[in-house]
Amino acid sequence: MKHSQLSLLCSSWLSTLMLFWMLLLAHHVLQQSNGCFACVEEEKIALLNIKSAFSDHKSIVDPYSFFQSWNKSIECCNWYGVHCSPTTKHVRQLKLHDCSNTRTLNTSLFLPFRELRSLVLSFNGFNTCIPSDCFRSWAELDNLWYLDLSYNSFHFTNVYSATPKLSKLRYLDLSNNQFNESIVPHLIGLSSLKTLYLEWNDMGGDLPLKGLCKLMNLEELDIGYNDLSGDIPLCFGHLSSLSYFDISYNQIQMPFPSIIFKNLTKLKYAFFSNNYFCGALSIDEFANNTELKILDFSNNNQLEVQNEHVRLTPSFQLDAIFLSNCICNSVPMFLSTQYQIKHIDLSNSNLKGNIPMWLFQNKTHLYYLNLRNNSLTGPLIFPSHLKTNLIWFDVSNNKLIGEIHMSIGYVIPYISYLNMSENSLQGVIPFSFRNLSHLNTLDLSNNKLSGQVSNSIEYLDNLLVLDLGENNFQGNMFTNNFSLTYLYAFIVNKNQLTGEIPNSICKMFFSILDISENRLSGALPSCMNNFQYSLKVLDVRGNSLEGSIPSKFCGFFWLQYLDLSNNHFSGLIPPCFNFPHLLYLNLKDNNFTGSFPSASFGNNLEILDIGNNHFIGGIPNWIGTLQNLKIFSLKGNHFKGPIPKQICNLKYLHILDFSQNNLSEEIPPCIHNIGHHLDSVTIILEEVGIGINESNIFPYHYFSNMLSPAEMFPASVEYIDFATKERSYAYKGDIINYFSGIDLSCNKLVGQIPIEIGDMAWLLALNLSNNMLHGPIPHTLSRLTEIESLDLSHNMLAGRIPSQLAELHFIEFFSVAYNNLSGPTLGMVGQFSTFSEKNYEGNPYLCGPPLVKSCNNMSSPQQNQVKDGHKNEETMERFITIAIFVLGFIMGFWGWMALLFFKRSLRYSFFLGVDGYMEDIVDMARNLLAKIK
Repeated sequence: MKHSQLSLLCSSWLSTLMLFWMLLLAHHVLQQSNGCFACVEEEKIALLNIKSAFSDHKSIVDPYSFFQSWNKSIECCNWYGVHCSPTTKHVRQLKLHDCSNTRTLNTSLFLPFRELRSLVLSFNGFNTCIPSDCFRSWAELDNLWYLDLSYNSFHFTNVYSATPKLSKLRYLDLSNNQFNESIVPHLIGLSSLKTLYLEWNDMGGDLPLKGLCKLMNLEELDIGYNDLSGDIPLCFGHLSSLSYFDISYNQIQMPFPSIIFKNLTKLKYAFFSNNYFCGALSIDEFANNTELKILDFSNNNQLEVQNEHVRLTPSFQLDAIFLSNCICNSVPMFLSTQYQIKHIDLSNSNLKGNIPMWLFQNKTHLYYLNLRNNSLTGPLIFPSHLKTNLIWFDVSNNKLIGEIHMSIGYVIPYISYLNMSENSLQGVIPFSFRNLSHLNTLDLSNNKLSGQVSNSIEYLDNLLVLDLGENNFQGNMFTNNFSLTYLYAFIVNKNQLTGEIPNSICKMFFSILDISENRLSGALPSCMNNFQYSLKVLDVRGNSLEGSIPSKFCGFFWLQYLDLSNNHFSGLIPPCFNFPHLLYLNLKDNNFTGSFPSASFGNNLEILDIGNNHFIGGIPNWIGTLQNLKIFSLKGNHFKGPIPKQICNLKYLHILDFSQNNLSEEIPPCIHNIGHHLDSVTIILEEVGIGINESNIFPYHYFSNMLSPAEMFPASVEYIDFATKERSYAYKGDIINYFSGIDLSCNKLVGQIPIEIGDMAWLLALNLSNNMLHGPIPHTLSRLTEIESLDLSHNMLAGRIPSQLAELHFIEFFSVAYNNLSGPTLGMVGQFSTFSEKNYEGNPYLCGPPLVKSCNNMSSPQQNQVKDGHKNEETMERFITIAIFVLGFIMGFWGWMALLFFKRSLRYSFFLGVDGYMEDIVDMARNLLAKIK
């Protein structure tokens, strides 16, 4: 009995002990699931020191709100970016990306973390280390195997001074820094390294990368975007473990070195794009790369892809191939065997002939096919009873003809993006389009399609973008039942649509609406205020629309692009015409009246054109607040008064047209301040690409929102009329961004031409003609070294033409006709040898070629003025003498007559004297006659 009780007691004790251990284990598991409830005190202090050190200002400890959870109320293992070991409670991972506003990295802060395995310090802008040798400082971190220093500003001298001793390091990301080739020899000691990213650095020059060949365990190597040139080292062929290799976006110019990649049997992802590889490329050169998945040779425009049948059937099955902007001539035949391929890009690859039907056959996995910008011809014919899985298909900008395949809706039923624009397709939109229920982007623009717009389109309920521009569609825009709820962009410009804008348009919530250059009439529907929270682009130019702008129009808060030009709109501009986000406003060629309201366009407006209307009043002073204005036209209105000085605040303005108004007073001298930034601003055109890796290989995901307002309607005009070279030109497209000019002609401006205009070296055209300007032509105009057109005609300018103007080497039009200029012309030198007498006519005192008047035989205006002065003085003297004589005679004669009249005795004596005098004369005459006889 006692024995049994003892056994029972032991069993109970063991059960209690087991329960205790189970509870302890559960508590430990709970700790792992919810994070550590305690952390090493030394490391907690080190983390707080990091928090403090990652700011330049002691008062701003957390500049980017990264360290909000780093406080005493939360254990450090649960802080954001911190991960601890569940057993030892030591910090193993630190993710401190984009959290510092200091430029200096103190590496000693990380030494207390003895078990640290992963350290991420990307996107912090560090450029120096304390101490200067970062890697030597971290040599004591024996367990570190993952290090990310990308997107900083490190360069070699402040990171390395000796070979690092991080023997366990497997992953090293130094991309997007300022390292040069000097860093390569110091990577040799990283014998365990498997992943090395060096893209976007300052390597430059010939490939100095032979040292990388000693990293025999490398599996991933990225040295793209480094401006490298020369040849790829042969020793790269010894990196037999390499599965990912990227040398894209460099300057490598050589035949493709197939011998190097022959032994890389584990290679899966190979990126050679945007270089200068040349010669012929055959798919046979990759016969040994049996695991190849992605091959990218895009943008090597000297590389010719051979199109023969491959001698050896490739054992690999590609996921994606990129041959855009190579020389293919025809679709490569080896693609006929790639049945598992998902992504084919042959855009800009010089393809000719018909699209082969085998390209679609047996390609059940193909969902991205890009053939745009080639010379493919013939009709687009799909094999009968074919059903593909294409999601993204682009054959735009080719030479396809005929009608769209009537069964296309059944052949590509899952298509999301379809672009067949810029071909010569004709006929109507096929009825089978109703089957394209997944379609969200459809571009059929720039073809010869006809018929009604709404046919078949109105059934595409998921459509986001519809572009039917530049075709021959007729009739009404669409029926009253037309309602595509999710339509983001509707573009049907340059067609032959007629009738009024239907009210059914208000059932949709457009962001982009372009119905320009059709034959539409009537007024703008008042219900368009439904778009007030969505509309960003509205273009109705070139129709016959009429009426006034509805007051509800003012509700388009997000509007960025508004073009109502070349219609019959009339009336006043609503006083609520305020669009704070507007970039582009064009109201020209209408019948608007009244003064331009005190509108509020914010600081974003870049282009403002209200020319050829009937606006009156003065130019509003608030125009000076449009700091980003680049193009400004008030041409052909009735504005009067002075040019406001506030216009001088427009530092980016490069086209100014105030011609054909009633402006008066002087040209403000500060006008030279406009366009001030044009001499110093450099326009950088960046090529934006999509990074390709295993997780986002196929970029079709990015095209659902590809047609943003900024991309489709940048802040530039379709065209602008500007008078230059003696006529009005319509400048179109990108040339507008490079054209610059000022036109103040046909006004009533007075005063002299400001000498400060000579400081506007960026000007290509200056027109001050048909005003009342006087004084000399400033010699400072010779500093307009880029000018092509200079018109100063029909003013009252005087003096000589400055000889310095002959230094204008790019001038194509020049006129000073009908002024009061004198002296020699600019002769027949340089560009001025192309000008005729017409360019100088109306100045009687000008001489020299091309005028017939010679300066040698022609007195100067000053000499002529002196001679004229002398003649005038002589004439005046003669006139005075004759006047005195006549006056004396008159006064003497009538004075004597008065005396005779009033004095009888004098009259009696006078007549007696006259009788005696007459008798003497008669006697003399008789004696003379007697002698003659």
